[in-house]
Amino acid sequence: MTESSERKSRRKPFIYAAVAVAAATGLLVAHLGGVFEAERGTITADDVCRNLPDRQAAADILSSKLPRAARYDFATRSTPTPDWDYISNCSGTGDGKNVLNLHAKAGVAMPWRQWVNHNLPPTSGKRTYFNSGIKGVSTVDLAAIYIPCYRTERKTREPHNLTVFAQAPEGLMGSEKEVRQTLIGLATAVGRYAHEEAKCDLPSKLPNS
Repeated sequence: MTESSERKSRRKPFIYAAVAVAAATGLLVAHLGGVFEAERGTITADDVCRNLPDRQAAADILSSKLPRAARYDFATRSTPTPDWDYISNCSGTGDGKNVLNLHAKAGVAMPWRQWVNHNLPPTSGKRTYFNSGIKGVSTVDLAAIYIPCYRTERKTREPHNLTVFAQAPEGLMGSEKEVRQTLIGLATAVGRYAHEEAKCDLPSKLPNS
């Protein structure tokens, strides 16, 4: 073997190793960049929460806004009695992880500031307020609305309101402004459905109602 051939033979293992490292690096970058992300699962109108009045519109929104997952599941549980016991809950999961909570529950009326401090789930980010119902609260992962319901609830004989919220524990896709608007829209839809189902006798004070 000539000296030149021997040098070429020695270089081959280093060339193969360099190619392997480059390939591995490319795969890692592609993975981190989302090239090999799992295909997003489909969400149809029949899949989504029953406590949303326009389920097709909700399916379109959730299909683009929920965190990417290969499979989505939604479960609705409710006690639709038109009194203090009214409650409607829907939870959504993506690949088994909780990604959405839609909640409506009747409760004894209280000042809205007290309601904010004691009746809402933990949340994160800056809290802002908006005009809807008695008062609306918005963060990056929660929109809640306090909605008038019973002037005098038939069993307790006390005024009752509805606590309604849309929560995204894992966040939603989009800018902060878009996320807040999406959650407010979902909370408004749930509130409108709950106000009707609970047969509230006070105006909801929701937009366009």
